Amino acid sequence: MVRVFERDDVDAIDVRAVLGAVLALHDAADLDALQVALPHLLADLIPFDSLDLIGELAAPDGTAGWSGRADHRLAIRTADGGHVLGGVVLGRRRGFTPRETAMAGLLGPQLGAAVDHVRLRAEHRSLGRGSPLLTALSGREREVLSHVADGRTNREIGDVLHIEARTVEKHVEHIRSKLGARSRAEAAARWARATA
Repeated sequence: MVRVFERDDVDAIDVRAVLGAVLALHDAADLDALQVALPHLLADLIPFDSLDLIGELAAPDGTAGWSGRADHRLAIRTADGGHVLGGVVLGRRRGFTPRETAMAGLLGPQLGAAVDHVRLRAEHRSLGRGSPLLTALSGREREVLSHVADGRTNREIGDVLHIEARTVEKHVEHIRSKLGARSRAEAAARWARATA
């Protein structure tokens, strides 16, 4: 049996299940759709009796999630600099196994990337309608350019968007060509002006 991250409580099948759930989350049209899909995807990975959405994932109307009796809690969260950006707290009458805890640990950082991706994609759809400069770019190019403007490297952008760094490099070349920018920095500056 293949072991992942030198942990005896998670195997390749578990990692494949987590990755499948993460890919499904990335496909959500917007944060509302992600909030609806998340409990169903989690139920297949880690059975629970209650669920609370926290941080960025919490519903604006204050509804927390699915209620139920819970003596034990397991947090799946994504953090930035020690601050929780968003996540889920699962509750259950009986405790969580080491395997379930390890799967939650694998899912946390990926959940954050999915939330960022869904949010950025929704923002780009709305931006692309209003700015003549940005309408020249495809949706994926706008996603890449927003990450370039945030100062991320091709490899970092590729990790977030689940594409190869070389593909990001090609997107940046096309962006620069379409915008008439001589450098990444100039393209990023045009993005900043167009989205301000």
